[in-house]
Amino acid sequence: MKKTKVLVFLCISIIIAVIAEVLGFNVTAFAASAAAALKPAVPSGAAHAGVADQLMVIAKELKPAKPAAALGNWLAPIFYLAAFAFLAIGALHIDVPDAEGKRKKFNPMGIGIISLLVGLMWWPYIIAMMVVQGLGPLTNFVAGLVGMFSFFFMALGLTIIMKVPAPSKQLGPVAIMLAWFVGVYAYFFLTTGAPGGGVWMYHFSVALLLFIAMNAVGLYILGIMKSEKLLGWILIISGLYSLAIPAVLWSLPSGMQGPF
Repeated sequence: MKKTKVLVFLCISIIIAVIAEVLGFNVTAFAASAAAALKPAVPSGAAHAGVADQLMVIAKELKPAKPAAALGNWLAPIFYLAAFAFLAIGALHIDVPDAEGKRKKFNPMGIGIISLLVGLMWWPYIIAMMVVQGLGPLTNFVAGLVGMFSFFFMALGLTIIMKVPAPSKQLGPVAIMLAWFVGVYAYFFLTTGAPGGGVWMYHFSVALLLFIAMNAVGLYILGIMKSEKLLGWILIISGLYSLAIPAVLWSLPSGMQGPF
């Protein structure tokens, strides 16, 4: 157990150091440069409304909305990391254990490390986003949701690495709670008009699939959903459609980002 803890600590330290070195990431400098380009607009009537009402007020008061390229600078890295975690965890569950409880292709310890690292690597983006209000009036909503997902992945990774017995009592309800937070966004996209007319149908489908996936995770952890392979496929499909594809679109130049 001590060796495992040391290995996890070293992996985390090395990966974070390499990422910081390669990207030249410095929160203070990053925030200062981003602040010059992204000036947040604060809606006047959203302070005391409910979550759904706040989102609707924000949609009406974004004049003009931030360009998709600016949004993508913040959201693409977060979505890439989330897709990585969803695909890894989904692949683990497709590799159903045999009668002896052993998996043929994937090691749960490795998936636990991936889950923990993804949760940790989100925090520099969350902090920088909050410092400069990078998404304007939507910043607090997005950063809060991403922060909750980060804590979930960190907790999931630690329970796998430390071999915590029966983590379902803790993490099952958390996954379902996260699903319903995503459901608020799905409701917003479905009921709020898009700037170009119509509704945010693609955005709604992305949020809806994430809603289904996180509910499936919670139900499986609680023992209500029995098929592990079905859960794996749900996570892989959700990881590709709701996370990887939006991340790729947000990474493209302005005017080439499709529904974004």
